[in-house]
Amino acid sequence: MSNSELLKLTISELAPRIKSGEVSPVELTEAALAEADRLQPTLNSFITILHEQALATAREQEAAIAKGEYRGPLHGIPIGIKDNIATKGIRTTVGSKVLKDHIPGEDAEVVTRCIEAGAIIIGKENLEEFAAGVTSNNLHYGAVHNPWGLEHIPGGSSGGGGANVAAGGTFASLGTDLGGSVRLPGAFCGVVGLKQTFGRVSQRGLMVTSFNGDHIGPITRSVSDSALVLQVLAGYDSLDPSTVPVPVPDYSNNLSRGLQGITVGIPSNYYFELIDPEVEVAIRKAITAIQELGAETREISLPSMRYAAAMRIAGSADAIVAHEPYLKSNRDDYGPSVLYRTLAGQFVLGKDYSKSMKVQRIIKEEHARVFQDVDCIVTPTTPVTAPRIDADTFTLDGMDYQVRGPGSGMVSRNTAPTNSTGLPAITVPCGFDQRGLPIGLQLIGRPFQEELLFQAAQAYEHVSPSLGIWPSAVDGD
Repeated sequence: MSNSELLKLTISELAPRIKSGEVSPVELTEAALAEADRLQPTLNSFITILHEQALATAREQEAAIAKGEYRGPLHGIPIGIKDNIATKGIRTTVGSKVLKDHIPGEDAEVVTRCIEAGAIIIGKENLEEFAAGVTSNNLHYGAVHNPWGLEHIPGGSSGGGGANVAAGGTFASLGTDLGGSVRLPGAFCGVVGLKQTFGRVSQRGLMVTSFNGDHIGPITRSVSDSALVLQVLAGYDSLDPSTVPVPVPDYSNNLSRGLQGITVGIPSNYYFELIDPEVEVAIRKAITAIQELGAETREISLPSMRYAAAMRIAGSADAIVAHEPYLKSNRDDYGPSVLYRTLAGQFVLGKDYSKSMKVQRIIKEEHARVFQDVDCIVTPTTPVTAPRIDADTFTLDGMDYQVRGPGSGMVSRNTAPTNSTGLPAITVPCGFDQRGLPIGLQLIGRPFQEELLFQAAQAYEHVSPSLGIWPSAVDGD
């Protein structure tokens, strides 16, 4: 099998070959690093590529397998880590000039778990500055390009991870999701992005963030790979009080059970109110496919979602607190987009924050009632496909909306609410628009029921019109 063919496999396909010795972790890592080097001038998806360290780790992992110490499906798999997740001894910039020379003294908990599982970190991935935006058009380190259309954004803030997984540079990425920042690159880059239940995965080592809704989650090429990565990440962390000590199931157990007996809720409001016609057509076709696979669909109403934007107020206040020390010491190093949206948080009044939390509670209660009757909710992941990198606005239903900076919440309109509710959500590719840009289908589930989400998502994935299609703009064949 050629290197280009190897790099297009999923983790689920590679793992047994690595375990048996058919595929060498060293040779696989060499191929991944060569592909990362080839793609970097085109995608600009990494901030730091770890050539020597990755190869040294690969040799260690190959030796462990030879001694019979196979650690599981991530053993010997090259992955990327978003550059706002702490890595011991490795520069971690958070995509900002403010922290351009920062080297953490310890790994984030999720990084530790990946290393213990045998994964090989080949680089720190480019992102929106301070993970504060949906474009990954970084003023300091350059814009990340979408492998499906190089003049388009890959989504943000985990754009480097989305681009790498989609283009074959890595087999998985650890991204972060505070308003959709894993699922937006998932949708725009035609891959799978998961935001698991809040409290399922440790946030310890996630830098300059809000602790009320931020999640570290996987970007992968398949639903089964997402389940494998979450298996490694999930679990209680005694040093992170946000994690919840609940059992972690085997996420791969029910993947093949299909959609028979599952009831899917289709919202009659909010999610389909502002949507590009091409996106809606693809989502409606996906819903029809889900019905044909045996799921029962039921129309649901979430009337309180009309207040969903109010939940952003709490996040704005959290941001000013997180950034306060850097605003005092390095204010001039901020890009203007992040600076202006962050400074707005200082004007949030206590009563406004409290109202934001009240809305959050009302919407959570409303979802809890809906989940008495359905197993998951299906929505468009994004209301539009990927805007151009050079675009300041996009038009939807006759109105212009900001792509980045203050007022840019329309791109993450469908993803941000679940960060506030804490509910698990996954995006799966479901087709393309006329320009060949990917469209994503979002499934939202009950708290701590990621296993059912994986089951439903994989059943649809097998009939998705996106299945088996690769971005030709970066194909090296």
